[in-house]
Amino acid sequence: MSPERRAVVAGYFLVFFGAGVWIPYFPLYLAHLGYPGWQIGVVVGVQPVLRWGSALLWAFVADRWRIRHRVLVGGAFIGALFFVPLLFVRAFVPMLIVLGAIGLFHGGVIPMLDATVMDHLPLLGGDYGRVRLWGSVAFVLGSLVSAPLVSAWSPAIVPILIAVPTFGLAPALARIPSEQLGHADRFYAPWALVTPPMAAFLSTVFLIQMSSGAWTGFFGMHTASLGFSDAIPGVTWSLAVSAEVMVLFWGRRLLEWLEPQDLIVIALLVTVVRWALTAMARDETLVVAIQLGHAVTFSTFHIAALLLLTRIVPAEGSTGGQALYGMVGFGVAATMGQLLAGSIVDRIGTARLFGVEAVLAFLGIVPAWRLRRLAAELRTSRVTPTAVPGGDACIMQAEESPKSR
Repeated sequence: MSPERRAVVAGYFLVFFGAGVWIPYFPLYLAHLGYPGWQIGVVVGVQPVLRWGSALLWAFVADRWRIRHRVLVGGAFIGALFFVPLLFVRAFVPMLIVLGAIGLFHGGVIPMLDATVMDHLPLLGGDYGRVRLWGSVAFVLGSLVSAPLVSAWSPAIVPILIAVPTFGLAPALARIPSEQLGHADRFYAPWALVTPPMAAFLSTVFLIQMSSGAWTGFFGMHTASLGFSDAIPGVTWSLAVSAEVMVLFWGRRLLEWLEPQDLIVIALLVTVVRWALTAMARDETLVVAIQLGHAVTFSTFHIAALLLLTRIVPAEGSTGGQALYGMVGFGVAATMGQLLAGSIVDRIGTARLFGVEAVLAFLGIVPAWRLRRLAAELRTSRVTPTAVPGGDACIMQAEESPKSR
């Protein structure tokens, strides 16, 4: 493994290890501090939009002045410093301020890391999935390692478990490739990248991610309503993420067999079936097995999305394209999906909630089908070779302004 690949793997591992602690245990930590439910909802709920919104700012700076590597390392370093007061703050407002600062400086880490990997994929082994899967492995390890520690030491240990990996992040990212593809005189601001293909892509991303609100927020409530064991949500998430890792490992072959826009349509169809079956199933084993579809809803969709971004976004705007993808999907859509699910679950129940999610995913097929047509048209006009996640093959990317597409 090359030094650059080791650095990228370390970067993904450290970022997602902390996420594996944050998602299941930080709300528990806030409850341990005595926060009421609405304060926990505010603290946790604003994070995706804050992080991904700030990512757009850093993408603009990184692409405009071609300083992505310095912005990435600097943001990781300064963000890590703000994890220190997280170990001590207790009150609601100071907590919001500290987490806001962390979100501001760490918000651009994932899209800038992804953009760097896509720019230098041949140097890093030619297979995005086999690099990115270490993030998923770290997420699982973060959750598993935290469980006995939280049980033994109480939720008070959670900020330490989240903070420790961040201190190694900047040194790791300092060793990833620093060159940024494209030319400064052809810079595009993130909002200038929203061409018809990009608009169709972002609409598709929005609907599939919004349809996941019940899964990320209320799956445990759903299994409890069916009378399943309390261990089922944890077991199911572990199996789902394990399936996610397998798809990331073999994702290169998927991209050799099918065009990314076709994979996106398939991912949406599988997601519709997944949510519909979850709404109807009552058998414990079947409900768990259905969630292996997470490997398609997330992993297949994600690797296809990243490849498609290299085709519909010029190299000069690669960081901005990643930031738009993250903000719309993992920021705005994730937050709205949670809010929608939370606002109706008490009235309609968790089974019908998953039925609503199936409808949302089905609606995503409309922009996905348009994206499929636009992406096929775009490919016929490409003139410049660019490396892609599929490995040795190249794609062609037009040199015209994104506004002309």
